[in-house]
Amino acid sequence: MRYSRKVIVGFIVLLAALMSPRLVFGDDDLVRVTPQIAVEQAQAFFDDVSDEPVTACDPVKMVNSDGESIGYIVRAKRNDVNYGYVVFDSERSWWISEYCLAPNALLPIERASEEIALLASSDNVVALKIDELTVGVADLDKNIALDVSGKKVPSKLSSGGNRGGSPEQFDDVFVSAKDLYKQGYVVDASKTISGMITPTQTEVIKETKTYACAVSAMLAVSSHYVTLNRLKLPDLYSELWKLSGTSDKGTKYDQATGLYFTQGGTLPDRPAPAIKEFCARRGKELETSFVWYPSWDSFRMNTDSGNLSIFSGRLRSNGSGHAMAVVGYVAMHNTYSNAKKYLLVVWNGRTNQLQFLPYDVSIYTSHDGTYCKG
Repeated sequence: MRYSRKVIVGFIVLLAALMSPRLVFGDDDLVRVTPQIAVEQAQAFFDDVSDEPVTACDPVKMVNSDGESIGYIVRAKRNDVNYGYVVFDSERSWWISEYCLAPNALLPIERASEEIALLASSDNVVALKIDELTVGVADLDKNIALDVSGKKVPSKLSSGGNRGGSPEQFDDVFVSAKDLYKQGYVVDASKTISGMITPTQTEVIKETKTYACAVSAMLAVSSHYVTLNRLKLPDLYSELWKLSGTSDKGTKYDQATGLYFTQGGTLPDRPAPAIKEFCARRGKELETSFVWYPSWDSFRMNTDSGNLSIFSGRLRSNGSGHAMAVVGYVAMHNTYSNAKKYLLVVWNGRTNQLQFLPYDVSIYTSHDGTYCKG
């Protein structure tokens, strides 16, 4: 190999790369995971680890063998000369699977055969993570996947949800335990946390004449850490609405109640500071954080520490966004095929029942997580 490759496992480097204030989100809660955001991530990372000034550019989206979007490969250049890359991989617990900084260094997909290089130069092509050490390319439209030698590899790209087939509403995303067991799935690990106030969407609309899924999620999560009076729901809801800067998205009609109400929209990064201040006013100090493009494992670890989170995603099919309180997780495998399935146990605000949310990020244009610790 012409140059060395370094694997990043340092947590400080991770925080510098992913929590940098240089990461900029849009003006509303329908945030797309854009190549520009990936470039900004990479630039923040390069600024922290490179001894030489380099420029992040040429982001390449990366998917796994199921066609699920899991990250980006972003190039580094110095004086317009290729100078390395960084690979963001949400399936890795430390988020960054590798990086390289060296003169004339190529991206992983550029170091392969002529056939794969030709495919990689066409439109609608992404990097394909074959295993922890191997990256190929895939054409999502043609459902073609090639390894580094240019040979076709088995894939399920067309069923991964990057193209047609994405759910139109979140009710279509949730799965039932009964259906999973019928399909042959058994539980490998699970945990749930109890103890929170969960007023339904109907109750919120009746009592406050407003509704925002993120505010409901913030209320549920906060109620786990501080004692709240359910009878004062209008005041509590209004307080969190204001603390999070939730904006008025217009008036809507709710068929279940027959009432008109104000629909709210909340920026993805606002629940973390709002929950912190809300609980501080009640004598509870919390550590809160916000992460773009979180892994399932990050929610598992937060649950294992006895804490609650919020998951938020925007559907690829229509941009519809929804935020949910995360109270647990389930890891399963199929007894017939040994396929793995990872789910979050969530309260989605619309009913008083907990639901299973498969952690398939390919159905979202973007997703994020808010974490509490206290």
